Amino acid sequence: MEKNPRLSAIIEHLLRQPGQPASVKLAVGEAVAFGDEQIRAQWSQTPLAQIPLTIRRVPVEQQCMACFGKYRPTRAEVLCPYCGSVGAKIIAGEEFYLESTEEKNE
Repeated sequence: MEKNPRLSAIIEHLLRQPGQPASVKLAVGEAVAFGDEQIRAQWSQTPLAQIPLTIRRVPVEQQCMACFGKYRPTRAEVLCPYCGSVGAKIIAGEEFYLESTEEKNE
């Protein structure tokens, strides 16, 4: 199984913390090649496997480099829906980070 290095870094960070969280929430962009199943499979092979994991998918958003219009691309869209220009930068959808943890109430 191919491991996601960003998830590995998050897991290592969580394991270094005192105590374990009650739950973990990740923010993962739609453009990230790893699907939820792959993320959950990697998570399940760690000492944190019993901790509930929530994955929030962040939609892809692009910004046209000509007119600066922001839009959500459909499939492999290359033309700006506002001006028809080619060339955009991705401004959201490539994230992969620890969004939050919920601590155990003891």
